Formats: sequence, structure tokens, C-alpha cells
Amino acid sequence: MAQNPATIAIGQDDAYSDWNLWAGGHAEALPPEAGPLKRVLEHDAITQIMGEFSVADAKAVASRARYQRIGRLSLYAATLATVIGALFLLPIEAWLNGRMAAIASMLQVLSLVVAFLASRYLVCAKPFDIWMKSRAQAEIARIAYFEAVTDALEPQRAGELPLLPLAFEYFRRYQLDVQRRYYKGRAAQHAAATWRNNRWLRAGLLVTVVSVVVATLVALHLAGDAGLPVPPWLLLLPPQWAGAGPNRISLALGVVASALYGLGVARSLMDLDERNASRYATTSGNLEYLVDTGFAAAQAAAADGNAVTVKDFITQVHNQISSEHREWILLSARNARPDRLRHG
Repeated sequence: MAQNPATIAIGQDDAYSDWNLWAGGHAEALPPEAGPLKRVLEHDAITQIMGEFSVADAKAVASRARYQRIGRLSLYAATLATVIGALFLLPIEAWLNGRMAAIASMLQVLSLVVAFLASRYLVCAKPFDIWMKSRAQAEIARIAYFEAVTDALEPQRAGELPLLPLAFEYFRRYQLDVQRRYYKGRAAQHAAATWRNNRWLRAGLLVTVVSVVVATLVALHLAGDAGLPVPPWLLLLPPQWAGAGPNRISLALGVVASALYGLGVARSLMDLDERNASRYATTSGNLEYLVDTGFAAAQAAAADGNAVTVKDFITQVHNQISSEHREWILLSARNARPDRLRHG
């Protein structure tokens, strides 16, 4: 089957670079037969939208990195302080005394201070809020960009293809296919991250098991001291541990287990791994459904000059990828759209 001329003019997909919107670079790469689209991409209104997208995108990336860096610092510092405190409950006075005890105490206090300051920064500077709103602004600008390109009117000159099929193939390559790869890939990444974060939950479970085993061994030592028949090979703990009693050791290890479990849960919540894994997988499935049921008809409509069907398909795609972002943007900002491009 012969390939669509507009598809040939737009070129082959590049999964490594197509996500990066660059109207000027896209226009320069277009062949002469794609002249109407090239002139549209060089219009000042398109450049304005691109500038809005670039600013919001850079702000979102920086805020996300700041939020995750400070948030993780707070979590790890609080966990470290808790684990150090639990060490003082263990019967290791022969090792944790004097200078070592002073160093451990200072480290615990420093960890608590760091955790407090980091948490206060998150509350006062609100990097998460800035991240979400900036990302929403960037993605809404991205949608406005493709809507402006699709709505544009540009006369066709000799030897050129009509604008509508070119604009639709441009949308297909740099928006639809990019978003399909993004949501599918990010769903898998978040699912994998959820499993990786579970290492802290597994560590907490392991410490819990250890605490039960140690408490059992201590109880056996006490039973042996009371004259009950206990096989010698079960008396595995050092005397100072056996004499400490099961409650003290179990308490210390239980505190450590709780700290590790809490760290795992907090990390997963902070990174939104479970939520995004499910949400992105759903959006990916919805996009694939739209492609399976509506893409061919929209592509044929573009070739026939039927803008209504083309724009309806594009609107359905944009509704899928903008549902969450709309929650972070005021109506006044959400409805702000650059003037449609009308060239006569």
C-alpha cells in the first residue's frame, strides 16, 4: 500500500528526540512540498506558545528535582535519627559508650534538625505545588500549540500538499506518538519504582522477623537459667543479650522495623509511584483505544479536507492527556489561548 504523501513529508518517528518541541527546527527539516506547514510553524503565534511551553517545562523540571531531593533528605534524616535512638536500647553498652555514644547522640540530633528544616522547606517553599502547576501549564501550552497548528489556515502553492493532512501528520508524530510512548513507558517505570521502594518494606519485615527470633532465643536462655530442659545448641545469644530480656531487644528492633517500613511507605507516596503507575497505564490504554478506533478515519478525513472529524479526534486525544493537568490550573489561565492562525 502506498504511504500517505503527508506522512512521507513529515518524516519518520524518532523516539529519542520527537518529545522535544522545536518549531523552528521542525520547520527547517520539512521538504518543499510541506510549505504550508512550514510557514505556519514559523508564525509568531507559534513561537509565542513555544516560549510559554519552554519556560513552564524548565520550571517544572527544576521544581520536581528540588521537591524530590529535599523530601528524600527529610525522610532519610528522620529514619537515621530513629535507628540511632533504637541502638541505645540494645544491650551494646560495651561498644556504644563514651566517645562513640557522644558521636551517635550528636548525629541523631543533627539528623533531627535536618529532617525538621527539610520538612519546613517543603511546607513553606511548596516545590510540589510549583512542580504540579508548572507541569500543567507546560502541557496545556503543548496542547494549545498543536491546536493552533491544526486550526491554522495557510494557502497551498504550486507543488505543495494541503495544510490539513500535513498538520494532522505533524500532530501524529510529535504529539500522539510521543504521548503514547510516554504513558506506556512511564507506567512501566513507576511500576518498577514501586517494587524498588518496597525494599524498605522488605527490610522492615526482615528486622521484624529478626526481633521475633532474638526474643525467642532470649526466652530460651531465661528458661535454661530457670532449670528447664533447653538444648545447649539453642543458647546462641551472648550473655549480655540474654540478660537484657526479650522486651528491650524486641522494642529496639521493632522501632527499627517501623522506621524502615515508614520510610518505604513515605517514599512511595512522595514519588507517586503506585498512583502514577495505575493512572498512566489507564491513559496509555485509552490512547491505544482511540488510535485503534479513530485514527484511520481521522487520517482519511484529513486527506479529504474534513477538518471537523480531524479536530474531533485531536480533541479526544487531548482530553485524555490533559485530565489531571486541568486540576492544577485556574479556569482563567486554562481558557487562555493564543489567537488562531488565519492566513489569507
